Amino acid sequence: MNSENGTGSACGYRSGILPECAPLAFPYIPFQQSNTRMYGQGEGLSKGTLFPGLNLPYQEKTEPHGELANNALTELMALGFAIVDLGLYLDTHREDTEALELYTYYVKLYQESRASYEKLYGPIVQTNVTMKTGYTWLNDPWPWERTEGGAK
Repeated sequence: MNSENGTGSACGYRSGILPECAPLAFPYIPFQQSNTRMYGQGEGLSKGTLFPGLNLPYQEKTEPHGELANNALTELMALGFAIVDLGLYLDTHREDTEALELYTYYVKLYQESRASYEKLYGPIVQTNVTMKTGYTWLNDPWPWERTEGGAK
């Protein structure tokens, strides 16, 4: 055993230095400017951010993403993603009225789209089951198993 922690490893435990075998990290996060260009909600869902300036693939490598299905569920997912991402942005940019207006618009659109989707396909979250007819959450078919026309 030739290491200071007695494990035989070249990487010491709490040695106070960065060991030779430690992976590198990205310690810098860019400051996000106000009123910046944004991806559309679908592209944002695919890239993992609405903001091109925050699209920083690991070690500048990108994995090819498949095309997202063009259906009501994908649109609902994209709207939900955009709401969360804009909410995070607004946490640090409260004065950005354009982003707040877009956030408010997406929330309204999401609520309307979700109600319409659930009317056609059934609940998409467990808390929206209809208790009048019993616990319907596990009833088949699940929303993603249905086609756009509502049939399985």
